[in-house]
Amino acid sequence: MRNSSGATTAEGRYDIRKGAAAYAPIVGAFGALAIPTVTVLFTSNKPKGSETLVALACGLLVVATIGSLTGSIGLAAIGAERDQTANLPPAVMYTGVPVAISIVSILASFEVLAAIYLKDQKGLFAITTGMGGLAATYFSSFAVADSWQSGPSDADLKSEWADGQWIKNKEIAYRKAGHVAAVSSAPVILGLVLRLCDVHWSLTSTGVNWIVGSGLVLSMAGTFAGVQRTKHAMYDSEQRGINDWEAYLTPTAVGLYALAVLVFLP
Repeated sequence: MRNSSGATTAEGRYDIRKGAAAYAPIVGAFGALAIPTVTVLFTSNKPKGSETLVALACGLLVVATIGSLTGSIGLAAIGAERDQTANLPPAVMYTGVPVAISIVSILASFEVLAAIYLKDQKGLFAITTGMGGLAATYFSSFAVADSWQSGPSDADLKSEWADGQWIKNKEIAYRKAGHVAAVSSAPVILGLVLRLCDVHWSLTSTGVNWIVGSGLVLSMAGTFAGVQRTKHAMYDSEQRGINDWEAYLTPTAVGLYALAVLVFLP
């Protein structure tokens, strides 16, 4: 399509700020649902010998609550941005980490509860956990596809600026988004294959601490990195677009967490 000046413009674009603002209340509400479940687990009568599983379920639900709440605040902050600068797509990817960890954790907690109360159905819930992990890594890759339009608002300056960026145009952005989605989903697919082959390891109380702790660390790391990435460029510095290592690191970290959870779920 050509505009009034005769220049060719690309049709079809996504304002990542509006998306982040719309996702924020949904993500926050999702995490809030975990709180009543934790309360029930602490107050209900539990089968004898299930203390470790109850601790794992509660820990995963706490991770889900923290990840969703911090993620929703981060997304709301991105939605309040005035300009669609180049730092916003990587900020969304980082902020998406606690959100994705929350999704995987809350689905995994259902599997643990099934292992306590519905032992014959725990395999089904393990598969749903893997499906949630695949969805989380896939949606996290969307920010790469939408990063091509961000950057300086001046068309001439943006053209020169884009030459030094990893994502230079829409075609490259869409192709790289597919690569990121494929790489980050590989660990989750491996975890699903292992579960279908009934390959998994039992957790001790120490293992529970490691699973819950790793979820908290990843959630906080994504939150802090996302906040840092929302810093605006100074007058004498260039906008920092998304880097290749950032694009691959963020959803792949979620994929590896999902793999670890799948392997160690009861």
